Amino acid sequence: MPLSLPRRRWPVIVVTLLALSTGAPASAVPAGAQDGAAPTVQAGPGLVYSGLSAERTGACAGMFRVIGLSSTMCTHGPDPAPAGLSVTRSVAPLPARTATAAAPLALPVCEGDGTSGRRVEVLYVRGSTSRYSQYLETFRQLAEQVDVIFNESAKATGGERHVRYVTETVGGACRPVVRDVQIPDAALNANDWAPLLNAVKAAGYARTDRKYLQFVDANIYCGIGGFAGDTRKSDANRSNTGPEYARADNGCWTAGVAAHELGHTLGAVNNNAPNASGAAHCVDEYDVMCYKDGPNVVLRYSCPSQALDQRLDCNHDDYYHTDPPAGSYLATYYNVADNLFLIKGGPTNPPPVTNLALSATASASYTSAWESVLAINDGIDPPSSNDTVNRRWGTWPNTGQQWAQLTWSAAQSVRVADVYFFDDNGGVRLPASWSLQYWNGTAYVAVPGASGFPLAANQYNRVTFTTVSTTRLRAVLNSGAGSVGLLEVKVTS
Repeated sequence: MPLSLPRRRWPVIVVTLLALSTGAPASAVPAGAQDGAAPTVQAGPGLVYSGLSAERTGACAGMFRVIGLSSTMCTHGPDPAPAGLSVTRSVAPLPARTATAAAPLALPVCEGDGTSGRRVEVLYVRGSTSRYSQYLETFRQLAEQVDVIFNESAKATGGERHVRYVTETVGGACRPVVRDVQIPDAALNANDWAPLLNAVKAAGYARTDRKYLQFVDANIYCGIGGFAGDTRKSDANRSNTGPEYARADNGCWTAGVAAHELGHTLGAVNNNAPNASGAAHCVDEYDVMCYKDGPNVVLRYSCPSQALDQRLDCNHDDYYHTDPPAGSYLATYYNVADNLFLIKGGPTNPPPVTNLALSATASASYTSAWESVLAINDGIDPPSSNDTVNRRWGTWPNTGQQWAQLTWSAAQSVRVADVYFFDDNGGVRLPASWSLQYWNGTAYVAVPGASGFPLAANQYNRVTFTTVSTTRLRAVLNSGAGSVGLLEVKVTS
């Protein structure tokens, strides 16, 4: 069965919080908690809010607190079923298959004795009726596919991460343990998560060094997960402790839903992230953790390949990067890739970087008769800004605002530009300032979220920005001490 998480398309309707407790009295917000407005309540199948308290202060500020537990547990609330799934209809067992690289019949990396230390433990939670033998192989495969999602996402940033499961040897292969946990039918089928959680804890699954991935044989939720909302970049972050629980009911037994709910328990997505929805999700599709989770949420398709619906963190700038750039959000705030329940590895060989400028057609506002605009994307790295060997683009004697443009035959997703300025210490000098614009279909507009526009000779000047999909990218140069020019432009995604 392919890894599939179709987009959630249930209508989103805000309802009044009449049925919800107002929660505990206001208190000092602990370190890392995000104080703010009460969370949004949605209506739809599987969106059960009974037993959840909308919190404005305290450890669960801006989220929900699960009522009826002996210790505080926060959650972002229930998630709707993806398109193609139904909360009321159980998924079928996965068919028998042979191992593939994308969906192995074993975990590629196991660690230690399979039980010691921080681990994710897979539970099949049922009542008096058991389908354990029928679905055991399905649960193993789903857990292994979740590991694929986490590791393939890590590879995209040059690293390696695996879910540290509780494991056992099956047929000579290391595979996740799946516990058969029977609880009272009343707790299993309650329209409230707390009775099930209390029953599971009473059965012995309450270790502080465990995240519990629950495949629940009920039809109450699609999925729901605990979420700390802690932004601190520290091993003391509450996302690094347990017990914590991720739940998927039988209508949503898929790798995508399981990865989504486990992602919440590991700390995705904090509400101060650059592309946060404000309700523990993200808005820059495609991404396992992104969807429209409120009526005022507007999605952006910054990563237009729908295959990324099975990967974590579009652009790797919100919650998952194995080696975030210095000064970036993930270098400053909590990063799920640092979670202590993951096995860390790498660096692996980073993915090849394609210079998209090489496939573009260059043009300019003006080009001196003896220069060539073709210089800007000929793939030749200049020896210096006063390159007297290779082609150059210059605008002497014209001054003022000038531009050089790259045009593609089809839209490209771009987020990084490296610009090498031409400066001959004579009539062509460094610009006084510069910027990047892209064609949005009707006009040239500034690239969003630009990191800045440095001005230095004899080197590439890099600007990063929020990913845009465009057929045209334009460097706009404002002259200073002379005319302006460029030697090379590189563009990457």
